[in-house]
Amino acid sequence: MSLLKRLRRAVRRRIPRQYAIRWRLLRERSSSTSRQADREAEFFLVSYPKCGRTWLRVLLSRALETHYGAPEVDYLGGAFLGGNVPGAPRVRVTHDDDPHWKTPRGLDRRKRRYRGKRVVLLVRDPRDVVVSMYFERNRRERAYDGSLSAFLHESRGSLDTILAYYNVWAQSRSIPNELLIVRYEDLRRETERELRRLLEFLGVRGVSAETVGDAVRFASFESMREMESAGSLGSGRLRPRDPNDPESFKTRRGKVGGFVDYLTPEEIVDVERRIRTGLDPTFGYAEPRGASPARGRDQAPTPVERPGAA
Repeated sequence: MSLLKRLRRAVRRRIPRQYAIRWRLLRERSSSTSRQADREAEFFLVSYPKCGRTWLRVLLSRALETHYGAPEVDYLGGAFLGGNVPGAPRVRVTHDDDPHWKTPRGLDRRKRRYRGKRVVLLVRDPRDVVVSMYFERNRRERAYDGSLSAFLHESRGSLDTILAYYNVWAQSRSIPNELLIVRYEDLRRETERELRRLLEFLGVRGVSAETVGDAVRFASFESMREMESAGSLGSGRLRPRDPNDPESFKTRRGKVGGFVDYLTPEEIVDVERRIRTGLDPTFGYAEPRGASPARGRDQAPTPVERPGAA
């Protein structure tokens, strides 16, 4: 190994992992390739991380692949959905300005990137997002070694950032030409219906019931967990950090309301108070769900029964 490579490795070892991740994301977002893709995009699919974007990306890509008869699709790569399926709309998939690494005050509030575009905004219950974000940070990225209780009060990328991010979009809804809000919970409950609504918004007409059903089966939780375990999509985005640790999977649980299996009753009361007083009602997440009295933090989570990816 050359001296230069050894020096680079030594420097990387001394840089805290979170700064290395943030630098990589900034570099990718600022690249000429990324800016060019933004200009060429007809639509944007935007979400805060851990809202089910990977699931939705595979679901839509499969439907486009089948509908347009594409010979080969890149489900998780490329600048556009499905790796830019010939004949399909050019849908740019993004986590926006990487809000999960920012404080509420550090979020981009201008959204100029989306002016003149049509945007799908995927949202999810902040209670589930913050728990899933903790496991992403702690188990997958290994960039946070604190407890879940501590993470709930972190200023960067935790609950306060999630609420502020949703509020920014509620205030910026008039910037895109059109904004379609899709709730993860609705997508889980009525997957075929919501998939059709999304395809209509993207201008994809005449999609058969067979195509929709195939996409739903292909992107089911069980199917995606199997693909992640086998690495069959050929992407590091869908690969467990530790195959022996179910919390390190990208398709971790996909459960609506799963936060009650991880938060104490006192933490749930506090989190729900913060949501009730700090989140724009547009998204419909102010209703308390409460804790399950039969569960404690040390008990095993309930097995996932329905499709969807965290």
